[in-house]
Amino acid sequence: MRKLGKHHWLSFWSSNEVHQQIQTMKKNSVSPNEKENIDNRITLTDILRWVYENTQQTTWDGLHLWATQSLSFQRKITAFRNINWKEQGTLYTNTTMENIARECLEDEVLELKSMYGVSKMFQTIFDIYSVRSKHSNICSSVEIHEAVSKRLWDYGGSKKLLTQLLDEEQQRELEREQELEEERQQKRPPSVHPYEPHLHDEIKALCDMHGPMLNLSKLTSVFCPIADAFLGTTFYRESQPHCWQQNLWITDEFKRVIQTHGESLDPFLRPARWILIYRNKHIIFVSPFEANWLMGRLHDLYRKQSPGELFTTTLRLLLPRTKPDQSIIANTPTLTIPPSIAPDCGTVLFPIPTEWLVALFIFNGTLYFETTDEQTAYCHCLGVCPKPRTDIEEEAFEKGWITVDGFVKKPDHRDILQLQQCRFHANPLAFIRKLMENRNNTHVSLISHVGSILINGVKRMVSVKRKAYEQTSFSAEKKLRKL
Repeated sequence: MRKLGKHHWLSFWSSNEVHQQIQTMKKNSVSPNEKENIDNRITLTDILRWVYENTQQTTWDGLHLWATQSLSFQRKITAFRNINWKEQGTLYTNTTMENIARECLEDEVLELKSMYGVSKMFQTIFDIYSVRSKHSNICSSVEIHEAVSKRLWDYGGSKKLLTQLLDEEQQRELEREQELEEERQQKRPPSVHPYEPHLHDEIKALCDMHGPMLNLSKLTSVFCPIADAFLGTTFYRESQPHCWQQNLWITDEFKRVIQTHGESLDPFLRPARWILIYRNKHIIFVSPFEANWLMGRLHDLYRKQSPGELFTTTLRLLLPRTKPDQSIIANTPTLTIPPSIAPDCGTVLFPIPTEWLVALFIFNGTLYFETTDEQTAYCHCLGVCPKPRTDIEEEAFEKGWITVDGFVKKPDHRDILQLQQCRFHANPLAFIRKLMENRNNTHVSLISHVGSILINGVKRMVSVKRKAYEQTSFSAEKKLRKL
C-alpha cells in the first residue's frame, strides 16, 4: 500500500464470516458507553487491525507445532552425528543404516492410553517444550535448543495450551475435540418491533380530484423529502439530502419501519415499490399498507367517473430493473391504478419524465437502462462523464476537470461539458454504490449498466428500441394537447 500513487485505490473483498469478525472486534475495542454511538462502517483501520490480530493468532497457533518439529530435527541431528562424513573411507553397513533409521523413526501407531490416559492440564508452550525436551533426552546442538527456547519465550507469552507431552498428530486431534466441545455463543442483535401501520387523513385527501391541490411541503408530519428515507442509516450524510428533486416525496408511514433504539436502519430500509403520481406534478413513495387503501379508493373513483374525465393522480408499481429488458411497469398504461386508458382517446398515460425517472432509478436500486436517453440522463444526474468520451471530454480529463471515476466537481466545468442537470455537489458514486448493494442485497455487477458506470467509469451499450406502449402513450399525449 505504500507504493500506491495518485488515483490508485484498493478494494477489499471478504466473506460474511470475516465481516462478522471485524464487526465483533470493532465493538469489543470500544467502551460500553460508546457502543450506542459506534459507526458500523468498516474502515481501513478496522481491516488492518483484523489482519494484525489474525497474524498474531496464527503465529501463536503455529508455535507448538514448530517446537515439536524442532525436537524431531534435533533427534535426527543426533542420529547422523555418529557418522564421520568427512572421512572418505567410511563404510555404511546395514547395521549403521538401521541404527540411523531407528533413531529417526517416529511412531506411526499411537495407543489410546498414551493419547487419552494422561490428565489434561494447561501449560505455556515454553513449559511444554522444556518438559518434552527433557523427556526425549536429546543431546544435540545447544545453539538450536537455546534459539528455540528464546523464540518460544518471546512469542509464546503467558497464554496457555491444553496439552501435555503430545505429538503433532495428537495435538491436532485434541484441537478438533476442543472445538467440538467448546460452546460458542455468538451475540446476535436484539429483536426489534415493527411500527403499527397508520393511515393519515392527508393520504386519503390525495384521491380528491376536484379539491385544491395539497401543499405537501407544509404537511411535514405526513410527507417528507425523499432523502429522509435514509435517516438512521449509515449513509444518510453521504446522500446529500438537499440535492434531490423537490417534487420527490416519501410518506411518514413509508419511513417508519421498526421502533429503533439506536440500531442502524441499514437492514430495514423499505423497498421502493409503490409510487403515487399526484396531479402529474409530484411523485410520492407510499408503503404497501397505504397503497392497499389507495388502490381500492382509486378503483371506486374510476368506476364512478364521468365521461371524458381524466385522472391526474395514479398509483403505480415501480420495479427496479435488475435484469436487461425488464419492465419497470410504472409506464405501462394498462397497469396503472386506475388504468390510463380513455374510451375516446385511447391511452392517456402521463409518462414519467426521464429526469424524474433516473432519480427513481437511483432510489430503488435499478441496474439496467432501457434506452440510451435513460443512461445519458443518469450520468447527467450524477455529474459523471464516463468512457467512451468525446475529444472535448478527453481534453477536460487531461486538464483534471474529470476525476478518474468520471465525476466533474466544479459547476463551471459542468457547464462546458453540458452537465448542468447534475443534482449533487460532492461525488455521489460511493453513496450510490452502497445504496445499490443495500437495495439488491449483493455487490453491484460489473456487467450491469449502472455497475459499469460506478466501478469502471464506462458506459455499456444500451438498446434504443422503444416499446409499443410507450409510442402509444406519446401519441395519445399529442392528441390530448390538440384537444
